[in-house]
Amino acid sequence: MVFQVYAVCGALIGILALACYFLRHLELNLTATDVTILVTAGIGLATSTLSIVYLVLVRARTRALVCGDGYVLAASKFLSGWARFEETGRAKLTQLRIDFNRASIRDLIAHLHDLGLICRADGDTLNEALRLRDEIVHGGALADRRRIEHLASLIDEITRRVKTVTTVREHEPAARDH
Repeated sequence: MVFQVYAVCGALIGILALACYFLRHLELNLTATDVTILVTAGIGLATSTLSIVYLVLVRARTRALVCGDGYVLAASKFLSGWARFEETGRAKLTQLRIDFNRASIRDLIAHLHDLGLICRADGDTLNEALRLRDEIVHGGALADRRRIEHLASLIDEITRRVKTVTTVREHEPAARDH
């Protein structure tokens, strides 16, 4: 990318030199103030053009990085898996009539752990996934696609277990009915 900026700089210098050459042949009598104004305008135009070219190149590079290696697809699968986990966990706690803070994912994870629906390793994985979710959602540096895919598969497995595992509490209402 640096060489692309250098190429644009070289082209701008060439265009400006060519403009000065043609101005010289017009045999205009320019004062020192006129020359200063023209040079300042040329430098401003060159700086503006370089800035625009740089921004375009950076955007193109970022777009290539994001789309080129499947980052967007991996991130969207991760985020939809995360949303399924939150929905499944909240539904499970609601089904068990557990009082919890619906707005706090950490509270959700703690209650699932306390009920034995997830183990400590699952809790650690979910906390790592929460940090990754924040990285993806709130921007900053792009996360590694392989890390995203790995955590997405772990979240899917944890969600499946939370959905299918039963606790003693789930059997209590049935036992009281008999």
